[in-house]
Amino acid sequence: MAGTSDGGVPARIPDIGFEPTSYAVADAMLKLARVGPADIVYDLGSGDGRIVNLAARVYGARGVGIELQPYLVEMSRRAASESGVSRRVTFIQGDMFKTDISHATVVTLYLWPTVNRALQAKLKRELRPGTRVVSHSFDIGDWIPQETVRTADGTTLFLWTIPRRPARAPDVAFVATPQPVVYQMLELAAVTANDVVYDLGSGDGRIPILAAQRYGARGVGIEIDPPLVEISRQVAHDNDLDGRVVFREGDLFTADISKASVVTLCLSSTVNARLERKLKRELRPGTRIVSHQFPIGTWAPDKMVHGHDGADLFLWRVPPRR
Repeated sequence: MAGTSDGGVPARIPDIGFEPTSYAVADAMLKLARVGPADIVYDLGSGDGRIVNLAARVYGARGVGIELQPYLVEMSRRAASESGVSRRVTFIQGDMFKTDISHATVVTLYLWPTVNRALQAKLKRELRPGTRVVSHSFDIGDWIPQETVRTADGTTLFLWTIPRRPARAPDVAFVATPQPVVYQMLELAAVTANDVVYDLGSGDGRIPILAAQRYGARGVGIEIDPPLVEISRQVAHDNDLDGRVVFREGDLFTADISKASVVTLCLSSTVNARLERKLKRELRPGTRIVSHQFPIGTWAPDKMVHGHDGADLFLWRVPPRR
C-alpha cells in the first residue's frame, strides 16, 4: 500500500489537519449522494472513518477510507469493529493521490479548496460515469455542482455526478461566446419568432436560449459533450423554456439540420470548411448562416461585420438549388 514510513509516521505531511465531520453532516452527505446497499463509498482523507462506517451501518453500502495518518486508520478500524461493519469496510493507510479509486460509486471529500483542485484531474480520469461526488464546504475547481444544499448547522454541501464521456473528442474546445456578440449574431441573421435557430456545437446553450428569450424563436442546440448538454438543459428549464429550446447530444457532422431557418457557428476555420458541403446540401434555400470569427471554406459571405469582441461575423444565405 502507498505510504507510511517506519514507526507509524505518515510518509509525507498530510494535506490538511484532521477535523471530524459531525455525524449529522456526514449523514446529510450520504443522503445527498443517495447512497444505498449497491454503492461503494470512498472517503478521501477519511480521518476517523465515520463517513465510511456510517455508510455501511445505516445505508448498507460498502466503503473504503483512504487516510495518510496511521493512528486515524487504526481508530477507523476499531470503530468499524465496534459497529459490526468490519466485513463491509476497508481502511487503506495511504496517499489519496496515489490510491486507485476507480471502483467507487460515491466519493466523499472534506478537504481544502486547493486539495480539491489538485484532485480534479484524478477524479475525472479514474471515476466511472455516474459516480457521485459530494464535498463538505468546498467546491472542486471550475466544476459546476449538480446540486448544492445547506445543512441545519449552516454547512454547504456540493454534489456532482461524473458525466458520460463524449462519443468522440469534441472538434473544438468550448469557449463561451460573449453575450453581446451572441445578440449581434442573431441580429445579423434577422431572427424573428418564426425562426428555428440551430447552433452547431452549442456549448452552454446560450445562443438558442437567447434567441428564444429575446426574439421568441425556437432553438435547437447540437453538442457532443454530455456535461454541456446537461448544463444547457438545466439553464433552459430554469428560464421556463422547456419545449421551446431543445438540446441534443450528438455529432454536428451527422445531425439532421434540415429544419433550421437559421444556423449559428462558433467553431474553427477547419471545422467550418468540413461543414460547407453539409450546410449547402441539407439546408433549405433562404436559410441564414452566421459564423463568429471564421469563414466557411471557399463560400463567399453575403455580409461581414465586426463583432464587439473584435472578431468578424459572417452571414450567408443558402442559395436556390439549380
